[in-house]
Amino acid sequence: MAIDVRSMTPDDFPWVIALNQQHVPAVSDAGGERFAYLFERSAIALTAWADGSPAGFSLTMTHGLDYDSSNYQWFSENYDQFIYLDRVVVDEPFHRHGVGRALYSETERLGLLEVPDAEVFGLEVNIEPRNDVSLSFHERLGFDELVQRPTPYGIVVAMMGKSLTPQV
Repeated sequence: MAIDVRSMTPDDFPWVIALNQQHVPAVSDAGGERFAYLFERSAIALTAWADGSPAGFSLTMTHGLDYDSSNYQWFSENYDQFIYLDRVVVDEPFHRHGVGRALYSETERLGLLEVPDAEVFGLEVNIEPRNDVSLSFHERLGFDELVQRPTPYGIVVAMMGKSLTPQV
């Protein structure tokens, strides 16, 4: 399967928003205006295509934003420089075909260009309700649990991070 990761454009919004909404509560609700709000704050917004079909997307923020996510704010309070993967969704027919890995790899590559002094590549994974597939995936990619915390919207998450040391 040929995977192509590219920058997201507003032309991608219809299928990206539909895919996001299919995966609530694994990711938060982000219809129309909310998605535009997230996209505008994203330093890295990517889409993944598998054999020419839309397969997934990701949105990543950097430090220093006025962003209303309590999970993003946790990273802001604990790290001076970071990249924060706000959301990543891979359409189910494309699970276990390398789409997620391709999105993460490109996010990490671009993240080091955006924030060369980033201390961590951060994200959260649901603990309640538990998302074992996501936890296992992130552990395989080198993410470690930093802390568990309840969110204002009633979910408990594991704040996870991966050290960003440039490859030489």
